[in-house]
Amino acid sequence: MSPIQDFYSQQTIFLTGASGFLGKLIIEKILRKCPDIGKLYILLRPKHDRALEQRFNEIFSNSCFEPLRGQNKDFAKKVHILSGDCSQPMLGMSPEAQEIVKREVTCVIHAAANVRFDVDLKTAVFTNVRSVRDLMDMMKEMENLRAFVYVSTAFSHCYRDKIDEVFYDVDVKPEKLLQIMEVMDDRTLEVVTPHLLGEWPNTYVYTKAVAEEVIRSYKQVLPVAIVRPAVVISTFEDPLPGWINNFHGVVGVVVGVCLGVLRTLHLDENLPARVVPADYVVNNILAAAWEVEQTKNEPKDKLIPIYNFPGHKNNLITWDNLINEFKKFTFVYPLSDAVWYRYIQTTRYKPVHKIREFFYHTLFAYLVDSVLLVAGKRPLAVEKYRKISKLISLLSFFTTRSWTFETNNTERLFDKLDDKDKVVFNFDMKSFNWEKYWDKVIVGGRIYLLNDPLETVPKAKKKMVLLAAIHYVFIIMMVCLLYWFFAPVVKAVF
Repeated sequence: MSPIQDFYSQQTIFLTGASGFLGKLIIEKILRKCPDIGKLYILLRPKHDRALEQRFNEIFSNSCFEPLRGQNKDFAKKVHILSGDCSQPMLGMSPEAQEIVKREVTCVIHAAANVRFDVDLKTAVFTNVRSVRDLMDMMKEMENLRAFVYVSTAFSHCYRDKIDEVFYDVDVKPEKLLQIMEVMDDRTLEVVTPHLLGEWPNTYVYTKAVAEEVIRSYKQVLPVAIVRPAVVISTFEDPLPGWINNFHGVVGVVVGVCLGVLRTLHLDENLPARVVPADYVVNNILAAAWEVEQTKNEPKDKLIPIYNFPGHKNNLITWDNLINEFKKFTFVYPLSDAVWYRYIQTTRYKPVHKIREFFYHTLFAYLVDSVLLVAGKRPLAVEKYRKISKLISLLSFFTTRSWTFETNNTERLFDKLDDKDKVVFNFDMKSFNWEKYWDKVIVGGRIYLLNDPLETVPKAKKKMVLLAAIHYVFIIMMVCLLYWFFAPVVKAVF
């Protein structure tokens, strides 16, 4: 076995966020590449309409487990459920479940988080901050703990222009913030939230920053590392090329563009697009846990290692590169469900974007809903475009700004791996092939998100030609209409 595989051999791992995008990939990678693990405990939140066993089966029914299922049909036998909820005290775990973790677990990966940018502060704090504090307290009683990795975000301190692999101060002590959340009513909290956030653009990145402060306070107690990935999107090749299962953030925007629904974006096309492939993030996380074990004999006052993962400074892509790649591949792999010809304009100026949004989105939405009403159907376009507008607004902070990230720790970690681990647990972004990646992203999104197999491409291409013709005829008609309307006015004036 390689050093990392040897590290995970016979380990009992506790994973939070197992039902999420990254969580599924972490489970899959461990079971496929580290089959000699002892046990893998996953924290699952019970839901009123689904039993835990049903949720468990839903996780493993995902297509990302198909390669593993082909190798071993009993691959999930080492995975065990622990009922819990990260938004609740002590992660919603029963005393019995806590005792199991304290007694058996040797490695913890905390990947759970509420990643919504618009969630209320109380929910974000309880899920993203209190869960970390309670988990750290629980880990102090784990006699066999060898490593703990906390999955943060590269944007936890996004108000800074330069982000090093270090801790930064926050304006409030975590315990004080938790006390405020527990005593303040929701209406008052809504009023004071902007003041508490300060320079942070949303509750997600703010609470991730506070959570890091929680971890810093345990630096001399627990074997800890922090991984800070940027915007995590489709896999590059592991376990399946281009695999993804959500429309969150940038992915939703890209799908909207390819469907012809999104026609204007608020972004600076000359700035780097800080997106990273999910499988590389998973490999970084698993390697970070291994590295914690390697440095266990170093002085207790050694700083907690932080691994920024925003891509390599010498191999970045801009938003313009990203958009042009998707434009190119939209013709190669057009979507069967496209509603309009792919047409997109971008600007870093918010007023310009808002004007375009009114004409390209709002007026179009009301036109569509009018047609639906006449046809006796329920209108839905206006509401959909309102959600799209909100999404673009929430993302604009990250698409109109640029950061300088320090990645020395991440690069040193990769260099420390042996030759086999550099292949099996690759996260080297310096030599990453972006053009090859976008091909996989488009195909993967088509198959795994939209359930649109490649067999439909010929038919979709014919539809794209038709939509292109309709698009340009529509533009000509609009130009003629504007000329007909304004020409008499101009002639009268001049």
